Amino acid sequence: MTFKKLLFFIGLFFISVNLFASIIVTNGLTHSYKVKGGTVQKGVISIQNTADVSQNVKLYQQDYKYNTSGASFYEDYGKNERSNLKWIRLNSNLVKIDAKSKTNVSYEITVPDNIIIGSTWSVIMVEPVDDIVPTNDKRGVQLKSVIRYSIQIITTNEEAGESLLKFDAVNLNNRDGKSLLDVAVSNQGSLFHYVEVSIELFDSENGKNMGVFKSDKMSLLPTNSKLFVIDLSSMPPGSYTASILANTTEDNVFGLNIELNLSNE
Repeated sequence: MTFKKLLFFIGLFFISVNLFASIIVTNGLTHSYKVKGGTVQKGVISIQNTADVSQNVKLYQQDYKYNTSGASFYEDYGKNERSNLKWIRLNSNLVKIDAKSKTNVSYEITVPDNIIIGSTWSVIMVEPVDDIVPTNDKRGVQLKSVIRYSIQIITTNEEAGESLLKFDAVNLNNRDGKSLLDVAVSNQGSLFHYVEVSIELFDSENGKNMGVFKSDKMSLLPTNSKLFVIDLSSMPPGSYTASILANTTEDNVFGLNIELNLSNE
């Protein structure tokens, strides 16, 4: 391949990346509903194309799970006991969005008469695609970057469910020169929650309250787990007693008491 041809292919690659990056979901990546058996819920996914040319976008459904390592798993229907994938019907699986335009793709959730207590979920994937042009030409470097969105559709039974968060691990680590407390939390209840983890520190010698430090607030689905990170870099070295709390937006609180030694290392 000549240098000019290589530059041509590289140019096409960056054009493709820029086109795909121009697709934006504008009404959020989590759609949550309170439901009861035998009812129908309706929603929309708003998609914007910020590019100067039209863009095709496909939509499809998958089951979804994640863990404290940060890994996400998108799977076909059948592995998640709390999947609502079969309840959801999209009004379109492929749309063409004109340049500098927005479109809405609607969906309908038909809730069965008998549903389990707690939350169920699946995801709708939104993925830009090329125009389909038949070709047998397989020469050259073929590169493609796929930028896709995952929209969680969460349905929670109106009947009361169980809230139960568990602290799986608490570790103090030094990353990028910062003292970070990693708190692994799993959701062993039946309800979807937004969770914030905090730690209140007390000097081990005199009991003085040294302050409260918080993680970012994150969503947490049943049977899944996440790592909540708290920055303790502003704390001086020393020995502390501490209370760790996991708070949900519904005011459910789960606690753990620990001893913590902070060092300069």
